[in-house]
Amino acid sequence: MSTDSLLERRFRVLGRHSPLFYDKPLQLVRGEGVWVYDADGRRYLDAYNNVPHVGHCHPRVVEALSRQARTLNSHTRYLDETVVTYAERLTATFQPSLSRAMRSASSFDSLPVQVKNTRDSEGWKVAVSRSA
Repeated sequence: MSTDSLLERRFRVLGRHSPLFYDKPLQLVRGEGVWVYDADGRRYLDAYNNVPHVGHCHPRVVEALSRQARTLNSHTRYLDETVVTYAERLTATFQPSLSRAMRSASSFDSLPVQVKNTRDSEGWKVAVSRSA
């Protein structure tokens, strides 16, 4: 499918104001390690999409995602031991003044909760990250 055709379909179902990178959108079709590939097979070094952590399609990450999807696919508004255990492991790596973790689909979604959590905590110490 051509990029123009896909772009028109996207506009139709997501609207023209749904953000995209670049004036001429890049249609990525797959990733492997630190590389992403467009619909024409061109390879690009990806230093943006969490790649500095483990790369695209890392076997351990794919296995962990598959295992979790086979068990439960939900969010943090239900009580889930997996989420709590992960947050405990994550916050154990923080400096002592940072003791809470919050995961959200986007910074915009998480901002109201971050503000409430910050107001509820003593000392108003908070760290905000754009990636998980």
